[in-house]
Amino acid sequence: MNQLFLYAEGRSEKLDVNKGLLLRGNIGTGKSTIMQILNRYSYFTRGKSKGGYPIGGFRIDSASCIANGFSMRGKDALELYTYNNGIPRMICFDELGREPIPAKYFGTELNVMQYIFQCRYELRHEVITHVTTNLTIKEIQTIYGAYIADRINEMFNVLDLNGASRR
Repeated sequence: MNQLFLYAEGRSEKLDVNKGLLLRGNIGTGKSTIMQILNRYSYFTRGKSKGGYPIGGFRIDSASCIANGFSMRGKDALELYTYNNGIPRMICFDELGREPIPAKYFGTELNVMQYIFQCRYELRHEVITHVTTNLTIKEIQTIYGAYIADRINEMFNVLDLNGASRR
């Protein structure tokens, strides 16, 4: 936990502050809660990464809500997850793997999170992406493809939170 708070301040020596966090593990191990705490903490510390961009005060949205947004409004609903008024935005995608795949907007089917990760990969030097998931890396590859799985270590500090549910 100390390293996560140092990460939020942009001072971690063990976690790359120029990458996002991918917290994975069993159900109920506190992944979402940790991201909510880090979001509030980093917002108030307003740390900057070594790359110079702020790492605090990010949006947290569930993958299910994002996929449902696509089903209601199409690709226009997905612009929010790359740019905001032309500026890349930091986001935490919560509960990756719980969304409907594919999501359907009239006749168009899309693996929404795969599409978003492809876009976010292109922005990796401009903005940080965070993720919480119960999926293993192998399951991520199966669901989102080898392209996405291959880029995980480039985009994220991968941290496993194992153990029994704390609920």
